[in-house]
Amino acid sequence: MIRCRCDGEPEMNQRKRLKKLLGGRYLFEKYLSAGEVRRLLAEKSCFNSEKLFASLTVGCVRIDAVLYSDSDRLALGYDIFVKDTPDSTEWICYDNPSDEVKYSSFNLEQEMFSVLNSAVERYGLSYTECNFQILNAGVKPAK
Repeated sequence: MIRCRCDGEPEMNQRKRLKKLLGGRYLFEKYLSAGEVRRLLAEKSCFNSEKLFASLTVGCVRIDAVLYSDSDRLALGYDIFVKDTPDSTEWICYDNPSDEVKYSSFNLEQEMFSVLNSAVERYGLSYTECNFQILNAGVKPAK
């Protein structure tokens, strides 16, 4: 199980190791440039829903960087998702950390990995295993 930094391994090295280990299950996608995000923030328009501008999937956990409406302005935020089984196609929203979204960062992928890695450490999550209890809330047992 790969959970967090091992033996003081620098985060960048860990990210590269996970990328190699996970292959196609490690994926960084950027949908909007920093200039497009800056323009949307300056326009002060609002959305009816979130607008995804970057996503990083690392095995069983994912972090999305989003623009969302907050009262009468746009704001930036992160959403963290987990899978209930490693092979599942479904993602479950797990947390919305309050870390600053550094959308104009030279290396947005590394910034997002740092936030995701902090959450993995804080909550005892894993990049390779789904190690939390599955809850079937609202499901009535058959009679």
